[in-house]
Amino acid sequence: MWTVWLMIVSILGTDPAIVDPQIRTSTTKPSGWASPAIESEPPGTSNLFLVNTPFSEPSVKPGQALADNFQDTFCESCFDSFFADPDVQQLIAEMNPFVPLNYEVLPNYFDPFGWQMLTGSQGPQGFRLGGSTFNQINLLPASPASGTMGNMKVVEWSSNARFSHLIQPGVLFDGTFWFNARWWDGPGGIAVPGQVDQISTDLLLGLFDDGPWSAQLAFHPQVVNTYDSRLDKNAFNFDGRAIVTYTASTDWRFVGGVAFWDRVDGLIIPSGGVIWTPNNRWEIRALFPKGRISYFLGQWQQADFWVYGQYEYIVEAYQAINSDLGSSDRIQVQDQRITAGLRWDAGRYSVFTETGYVFDRQAKFAGSTPPFSVAPTAIFSVGLRY
Repeated sequence: MWTVWLMIVSILGTDPAIVDPQIRTSTTKPSGWASPAIESEPPGTSNLFLVNTPFSEPSVKPGQALADNFQDTFCESCFDSFFADPDVQQLIAEMNPFVPLNYEVLPNYFDPFGWQMLTGSQGPQGFRLGGSTFNQINLLPASPASGTMGNMKVVEWSSNARFSHLIQPGVLFDGTFWFNARWWDGPGGIAVPGQVDQISTDLLLGLFDDGPWSAQLAFHPQVVNTYDSRLDKNAFNFDGRAIVTYTASTDWRFVGGVAFWDRVDGLIIPSGGVIWTPNNRWEIRALFPKGRISYFLGQWQQADFWVYGQYEYIVEAYQAINSDLGSSDRIQVQDQRITAGLRWDAGRYSVFTETGYVFDRQAKFAGSTPPFSVAPTAIFSVGLRY
C-alpha cells in the first residue's frame, strides 16, 4: 500500500513538463561518434552518448538537489594526520549522506544491469565514480511449503559499500563489498538455518571508449555461511560474468554475455537482451536475468521521480546443516520476482520502494536432505542508495 500511495502522490505532484532540454530526442547515431558541443544542437535535442565529453574526462553532477544545512568540509584540526589527508577526507565525505558533494560520472559507460537510468532531468546517468553505499530490506510474508510441513517467512537485508575508479582512459575498476543477511522462519520438518549471511566482494573491470562497444568482466567470490557450523567448502561461492554492450543508436543498445553462478548446481546463465529508449520518458530493458521498464514522471520537490516494473531471476546458495547427520550441507534457493516500484532521486540520494509477486520458489540440498518448494507470495521492499 505504501508503494501504491507514493505512486499516486508522485503522479499528482510531479510536473511532467520539467524535462531538461539537454535530454536527447534524436534517433540517429552520431556520425563518426564525435558530436559537436551540446550548445550548438537544436533546442530540444542532444546526444544520448554525450560523446562531446571524452571518455577520459568524467562529467560532474550536482551532489544534492535539495537544500542542506550540514557542513560540506572536514575540520582538519579535528583529525590526526591520517584523517587529515585530502584523499581520505574525500572518501569519507563520499560515504557520508549529509555532505552534499558533487559526484563524477562516466558519460560513455553504462552498466546494462545497473541502477543508472537513461531518462531524467539531467539526461542519461553514466557510471558513477567514487564511493557509494546501498541498503535494501525485503519482506516475503509466510506461505505454505510443499515437500515438508508448515509455512516459510523470509526477511532479506542487502547492503554494500562501493568504490569506482578510472584506472586510465577507457579502463574502470569497480570494487563492491557486500553484506547480505537472510532470516528464514520455517518450514517445519527440515532443519533450515534461521539466519544465513553472504559476505562477498564483487570485482569489476569495465572497458570502453568513445565508440559503440563496451564490456565488463567481473569476479565475485562469496562467503555464504550459517552460524551453526565452522566454515568448509559448502560456505564458499565463486561467481563470474562477462558482458558486452553495443550501442547501435541513441535509442537502441544490444547486450550479450554469460554468467557463472556457483551453487549446488553450477549454473551457466545467459545474460543479455535489448535496451530501448524511444523518448525522454520511457526506458525498456528487455534483459535476462534482470529486466526493467521505467517511465520518468518528472520532478517534484526538486527531485526526479520514476515509476517502473521489474523482473528478476534469483538463485542463491548457503552453507546449511544436514538434518539427518548434523553435518555441514549446502542449500540452494531460487525464485522469480515481478515487482512495481517508485524511485525518488535527488543527486547523490536515491530512495525507492517496491511491491510485487514472488513465484517458482524452490529449495534443494547437496546432501541427503529432501528438496521442498514454497508457495508464491507477495514481496515488499524499501531501499536507499547514496
